[in-house]
Amino acid sequence: MGNIGPAVERSLAAHAYSVRLVDFAQNTLRDEPGYRRELNRSVAQFNPRMIIPIGNQIALARLKPSLPQIVPVADAAVIELLDSKVRCSALAGGLGIRQPRMFASALEVDRFPVIFKRDRSFGGSGVLRPRSREALQRLVEHEPQIPYLIEELIEGTDYSVDAVRCGDFFQAACYRSLSNRGQGPSTMREPAVREDLCRTARKILDHVGYQGVCGLDFRVSDDGTAYFLECNPRFTGGIETQIAAGFDIPYLLIEKFINFGQIPNTDPI
Repeated sequence: MGNIGPAVERSLAAHAYSVRLVDFAQNTLRDEPGYRRELNRSVAQFNPRMIIPIGNQIALARLKPSLPQIVPVADAAVIELLDSKVRCSALAGGLGIRQPRMFASALEVDRFPVIFKRDRSFGGSGVLRPRSREALQRLVEHEPQIPYLIEELIEGTDYSVDAVRCGDFFQAACYRSLSNRGQGPSTMREPAVREDLCRTARKILDHVGYQGVCGLDFRVSDDGTAYFLECNPRFTGGIETQIAAGFDIPYLLIEKFINFGQIPNTDPI
């Protein structure tokens, strides 16, 4: 998972935890049976007291009953809901959260470019910016059975909120992207104080009863208006910025897991 696993490892090692970082082949992220086999093999080999979910969250959620040492992770149905751009957008709309204008079809679009989003993607791979009606129509027709969103392009700055929710506990922090205006993931970030975005993040996560780590993306327009874009129900690429700024997400997640009484607070992992 790029820089995420090593960042988690460094965070916990700094707190005297012994960590084994298990690297999965990229294709196992789309192969749940393969991921489950690899995970079970690693658990049998290393016998961990705690398992920290970084990769395939849905597979981990389904394994939760048989692996109680997995730190807080949401139910599979909740992860699938938030990970679906179409369904999560409908959820946010129902909660009255401002989003970019949505178009039901290519024929409704009155100004280009627009944002075309496939229902599921990773690292910005399914987010495209067609600059003409013809280009948009080709995208729509290319995968007719796959849900998608067509959104108004909002010129502005990308912000993200990383949140930890365990039981009734909630903590979040915000950062501002320093590059890639709407062009996919960026690891160039700086901390930002945006309590309004953190409140919106909590509103969504409280509503679905989310457990664990989640990232939420926003766009703040040039006139200062904030728009919700999507959820990423997992650790995100901004983790190093948050840890450096004092929001040590991996350590906080572990400590909350221990304090919930699910494992004894004795020796390090």
